[in-house]
Amino acid sequence: MSIAYAGERGAFAELAAREYFKGKQRLAATADFADVFKAVIKKSATYGIVPIENTLAGSIHQNYDLLLEHPCFIVGEICLKVAHFLLANKGVRRADIKRIYSHPQVFPQCRNFFKRYPKLEVVSIPNTALAVKFVKDHKFTDAAAIASMQAGIDFNMQFLARNIEDNKHNMTRFLVISRTSRPLKAGRGAPEKTSIVFATKDLPGALFRCLAVFALRDINLFKIESRPVHGKGFKYLFYLDFEGNAEKQPQRNAIAHLRELTTFYRCLGSYPVGRIADPHYAVR
Repeated sequence: MSIAYAGERGAFAELAAREYFKGKQRLAATADFADVFKAVIKKSATYGIVPIENTLAGSIHQNYDLLLEHPCFIVGEICLKVAHFLLANKGVRRADIKRIYSHPQVFPQCRNFFKRYPKLEVVSIPNTALAVKFVKDHKFTDAAAIASMQAGIDFNMQFLARNIEDNKHNMTRFLVISRTSRPLKAGRGAPEKTSIVFATKDLPGALFRCLAVFALRDINLFKIESRPVHGKGFKYLFYLDFEGNAEKQPQRNAIAHLRELTTFYRCLGSYPVGRIADPHYAVR
């Protein structure tokens, strides 16, 4: 069994995969999020793991789009506590730093840090651990990266600042994806949730009517996210997470009612509600 994730060793996705699968499976790094989905579809990986939202920076919209573009299912999730570290090559001082490399989602999570250093240039890199590798490989003496503690350990970097995220309760939610819809096992009686995507008919109050099908059956809604339909102007798809398994009777009835009100519907998966994990760091 192998698990695909985007980035280099020490990436937060790698830490999430290790926490979810307990480190018993082979982890396979890929270049970007799209490659994680491709690895699952082409069967070079059994599962993939991708971030979907952060408590400070919000949703990772690219992965919402990739969920729709690929015939994958969500089979699990985990919420990882995220701490950010300022990492540089050995011998570099904080006063020497002119540029910071990291994933674009990281910068809004560290606004207070950048308020203290407004002259710093920020440079986006597809992955936090990749940013560390980039700084390391180029032997920069005037640049640093923001990434996990594990990335700092793995690349033998100097820690210039620790825990620079604005909120110490900063968390990122990761989804586990698979070619099949069979959810990964959780404890007996563990709560479940379902993720769907749909487009409403052109009716007055269409979205209200769609959400009401769940309220009528006392089904709790966890999250709703809208994404534009590519090439269709200002038309939108709605991603919805709700309580329970899509195969249970109340949820089945709600979905049947919903489909009467929509022009497009797809179930992305029913899966156990994810636990909150504090990553373990190790010299390896």
